[in-house]
Amino acid sequence: MLKVNGLCKQYGPQVLFEDVSFSLTQGEKVGLVGRNGHGKSTLFKIILGQEEPDSGEVSVPKYYRTGHLSQRIDFTQPTVLKEACMGLPHNEDGIDETYKAEAILMGLGIGEEIFENSPHSLSGGCQVRLNLAKVLVSGPDLLLHDEPTNYLDIVSARWLERFLRDWKGELIMITHDRGFMDAATTHTMGIHRNKVRKVQGPTSKLYEQIRTEEE
Repeated sequence: MLKVNGLCKQYGPQVLFEDVSFSLTQGEKVGLVGRNGHGKSTLFKIILGQEEPDSGEVSVPKYYRTGHLSQRIDFTQPTVLKEACMGLPHNEDGIDETYKAEAILMGLGIGEEIFENSPHSLSGGCQVRLNLAKVLVSGPDLLLHDEPTNYLDIVSARWLERFLRDWKGELIMITHDRGFMDAATTHTMGIHRNKVRKVQGPTSKLYEQIRTEEE
C-alpha cells in the first residue's frame, strides 16, 4: 500500500500541492489527471524519490517495489531477449522464467524473429517498448506509467490494456488517452486547485463531480 500524507510542493510562487493526502490499497489502479503544469509528473518524481517535497511524506511497506518506465536508453545485454530478462526478479529456485519475457515482448509487438538481435539495432520506438517490457516483467508492487501507449500500435496498446486490467498490484497512470485510461483503471485521481481528489470509477465521474461543485 502506498500512503501519501500532507504533501506540499511549490516552485517559487507556483504552488502545485497543498497538504495533499491519499492512499492506494492493494490492487487499485488509478488514472491521474489534471491540466499540464499542475504537478502530475512532479508527483511521480516524489513517489520515486527523485524529488523531495517541501513537506509531507510518502510511505510504503518494507520490500515494496516500484516500477517506472524510463525514457533513458541504457542497454547492457547482447540480445533483445537477454535485455528483457534483466527485468526478471531473482528466483531462488533456479526456475527459468524466460517465457515471461518472451510473452511480454510479443505482446508489445516485438516479434521472436528479432529476439537474438542487438537491442541497439531496434528503432527508437522499439527500444522504448523494450524498456517497458523490462518494467512489466519485473512484477513490481506499484507501476507508475507516464504515457505508456506512446510508440505502441493499436494491437499492442490493446494488449497492454488487458495486461494492466489483469495486473494484481497497484498502478498509477498518466495518459492523454482517456479511453485507454478508463479501460485499464479502477479509480480516477485528479489534481485540482492544488489538492488531490480520488474517486472510484472513470474520468467522467471525477470531472462531473468537479463541474457540479464549481457550479
